[in-house]
Order: sequence, then C-alpha cells, then structure tokens
Amino acid sequence: MLSNSCEIFLVGRCRGERRMMVQVLALLYFILSVLLLPYGYNCFLMVYGARIYKSKRLEPVKNHPKVTVQLPVYNEKLVISRLIRAVCALNWPKDRLEILVLDDSDDETSRIIDEEINVFKSQGFGIKVIRRRGRIGFKAGALQNALKYSNGKYIAIFDADFIPSSDFLERVIPYLEEDPRLGFVQTRLGHTNREFNKISEVIAIAIDGHFLVEQPGRDALSMAINFNGSGGVLRKDAIEDVGGWSTDVLTEDLEMSFKMRLKGWGSKYLRNVIVPGEVPISITAFKYQQARWAAGGVQCARKLLWRIWRSGFFNLKQKVEATIHLTNYFIYVFMFSSIFILIPLLLLGEIPYMMFNYPFGIFFSVGTFGASLMYTFSIILQKMDLKANISNISLLAAIGIGISAVCSFSILKGLLFKKKEFVTTPKYNINGRSVESFSVLYGQLRKMPVTEIAMALYSFFGLYLVIVNRIFNLIPTLIIYIIGFSTIIYFTLLHPRIVRLK
Repeated sequence: MLSNSCEIFLVGRCRGERRMMVQVLALLYFILSVLLLPYGYNCFLMVYGARIYKSKRLEPVKNHPKVTVQLPVYNEKLVISRLIRAVCALNWPKDRLEILVLDDSDDETSRIIDEEINVFKSQGFGIKVIRRRGRIGFKAGALQNALKYSNGKYIAIFDADFIPSSDFLERVIPYLEEDPRLGFVQTRLGHTNREFNKISEVIAIAIDGHFLVEQPGRDALSMAINFNGSGGVLRKDAIEDVGGWSTDVLTEDLEMSFKMRLKGWGSKYLRNVIVPGEVPISITAFKYQQARWAAGGVQCARKLLWRIWRSGFFNLKQKVEATIHLTNYFIYVFMFSSIFILIPLLLLGEIPYMMFNYPFGIFFSVGTFGASLMYTFSIILQKMDLKANISNISLLAAIGIGISAVCSFSILKGLLFKKKEFVTTPKYNINGRSVESFSVLYGQLRKMPVTEIAMALYSFFGLYLVIVNRIFNLIPTLIIYIIGFSTIIYFTLLHPRIVRLK
C-alpha cells in the first residue's frame, strides 16, 4: 500500500515536472515569436519613410574646403588600382585634396599601391601611403591612426572595392558646408556585379533594402541613420569630438554614427548619390560577413543603448527605433532559438495548440511580411522587373533562415565581448575571371557547412515528429527551416565549381 502510494506520488511528480517544462518551453517559444514582431512592423515604418523621403540637390561650393580621402586597404590587389584611379579622378582642386592609402597589407597589394602612388604623385596629386606594424584594431585601428596624418576639414572614406564618381565630392560636401552641426553624410552603395550569379543577385536585393528603404526611411522620419563604413564623408571635428574610432567593436562605423548623435551631431542620407561596389559572390563570404556585422552590432548595442535611453538628443520614438536598429541582428537569434526549442516541445508530446491557431498566425504573418515588403519596395523604386525578382526575395528569406545559426553564435560572442578577427570579405574586380583564378587568389572558398548540415538534420527530425504526431499545422514551419539550412549547404558545396550559376 505504501509502495503504491510512493509510485503514484513519483509519477505525479514526474508529470508535474514535465508539464512545467512544457510550459516553460512554450512560453519561451511564444516570447521569441513576439520579439520578432517589432522588427517586422518597423519595416512598414521604414517603407513609409522611404516613400516620403526627399532631398534637394545643393549647388557645388565655390570655396573648396580641404578634403582628406582615406582608403583603408588589406590585401586588395585586384581592386586597389581601380580605387586609387577613381579617387584621383574626383573633380576637386588638387591643392584641396589629400589622399591617404591606409595599407595594412602583407601581400603584393603594397607593391601595386606604391606603383600607383608614384604615377599620381608625378602628376601633382597629394597622395601617400600610411603603413603600420601589425593590424592592431583592424580597419578601425587604421582609421584612428590616420587621423593624425589627416589635414582635411572633411574625411571621405572608401573601401577598396568601391568606385566613386568624379562628381562625388561636388554633390556631398555642400551639405556639410551648409550645416555646421552635420557630422556625416552617407550615400547609397550600389553594385558593380549584381548579375554575376544567383548569390550576387540576391545579396544585392538585401543591400538595396537597406540603402533604398531603411536609410532614407530613417532620414525622412528624423531617426538616427548609420555611416556604412564606405561611400560617406565625415567632419573631422565631429570624429575627434566623440573620441575617434573605437577598436573594441567590429562595426566601428555603426558605433561612430551613434556616438556622434549622442553628442548632438546630425547626419544626412543621399539616396540619389550612388557609389558602386562589389557584393559577395559566394554564400560563405556573405555568411561570415553577416556574422561579423551581427557580432559588431550587438557590441554597439551593449555599449550604447543605456546612453541612448538617457540621452536628451533622442526623443522616445527615436530611442525605440534606435533600439530596434542596434539590435536588428537579434532576429537571427529569435529564428534560430525558435526551431531549437520547438523540437524538445515535440519530443515532450504536448504542444500548446492555441499558439498556432488562426488569429495568432495572422497576427504574426503580418509582422513577418514587413521585410518582404521592404525588399519589394526597393525593387519597385529601381523600376526593376518585380515578377522576375519574386524568386530572389524568396531565396533571400531562405538564406536569412539558413545563416541564423552561425549569426546567433557570433552574436553570443559579441554579447560576451569576445574579441573576433576582422575578416575581410574577398573582392575580385570581376571582369571575366575564371572560378579557378578566384580559388588561387583567395584560397578555397568552400568550407564544409557543418552547422547547417546539423540544423537541417535537426529540422528533418522535427518534421518527422510533427507527421508522426499528426500536428500538420507545424509542417510549413519545419519545411521553411529545412529549405533555409539546405540552401546554405547547396550553395556552399556548389560554389567553387559553378560560381556563375544563375
């Protein structure tokens, strides 16, 4: 009798603990789903802002201020000559233009730079190279080091793969001259290789969503925009006023933008001034670029959010939007954690069905539709064929899910402030080069996508569980994750062989 009572007690206790575990996991799943909503609905706000965005073109200045052009470079032998020549073609008086090549390279890039500098020095250009011992602080360290050599009132920055037009300074400098409290002007970054392959097409759409919708949307709504590290001009006094470039974050450009805002400096975005550059042509390059930006973004959020919420230079709406802005990469964490939690719920065999009913689904579908609308609007603004790009938008969504695991791990490192190496995204100056030449120049781009393979198998297991347990309304969710992780696997393993796949 006593034994039976103990058994009943233990079974009841186990069931109680199991029920509690289900409730905790279900609550976590629900919270993660809810946390995705502000980011989705913020996309609607950005589309609205992009629609009302206006920017008048100012007349070129008559008295040319001195401008320093900084070109941070690390092993960019395929593109550096093109950049130096484009900068030396800027319509700006030679005696008011200073060009600094910030060379941290350890390959033949340095030789190419020296040859180009000798040519343009002989033509009367004020151009020189600055080299350091070691890559301390990576790009941010190079920019900070270059400040003491920069004599310009304004500092224009271009990464190695960008090609500024000859009238770039003529179109940008007037805004800084007109408003003495303007800290920086950011222009739109375009693409030199949008149609190179399917990956470049899709990534170009992702970039367009930011530069055609998010940036002008924030500018039109008086929200904080960010400097994108290239294709922009900053006021040197503003840089020095906020303490210069920080080397403890991986996205020094994002941090600089908000540090300026916290000191009362303004910003301006010019959607109609375009500086074309290369987009990644491999899924591996894009994945690790996003992982670096994700870690850097969360580092900035950790450093700056408390200051933003205490600042008098941000009103309540601006504080909320800045929070969404700085934590935007947490979307990856929410997506990855959701699938990670769902499988244990399925194993426990107790799914809270009310979480997946019709009203709940509609509410969340509207939120997740925001990002797709943003990318669609960027295509419409460019008068591109929307019907032909629907598949690219779908593929972009799949890639976003597929890289969620790697980006989540990177964000965790960023939260812990664990230092990561600044990994430069390969640039090729694509002009009919073969796949083989890419592999020789930058090494093997293919890395076995172990994380994505594991997550694809994990998602397949979840699909098996929902079919066995007849929870059919969860089948679409599992299929979406399977497609996402499988997409990364497919393009990773395929890339070195058929990089131009369309």
